[in-house]
Amino acid sequence: MKIIKFECEDRYEAEKLASLVSVQKDDTVYVTGISAMVRNEVVIRLKDNSSHAVIMKDEQSAGLLKSLLQDVSLGKIAIQSSDFDGPVTIINIRD
Repeated sequence: MKIIKFECEDRYEAEKLASLVSVQKDDTVYVTGISAMVRNEVVIRLKDNSSHAVIMKDEQSAGLLKSLLQDVSLGKIAIQSSDFDGPVTIINIRD
């Protein structure tokens, strides 16, 4: 298992991100891709076609999140779990 940490703007954004990428009962995540990235804001597209913006601490964190979620949506990697601690979202990736 690989642990990746993303620093968000604040606790609310970290909790939102952890929830958006949480693993469902069928071992999948609800994320289908990234709609946009503007500076430190990443707009995440979900299976129900809704979109949700998450504000990261900086543009570098936003770029890393975008890359990770693109790999998840393409099936290159799988998320095992997600949580948050203060302004940090912790995502566990399956080996």
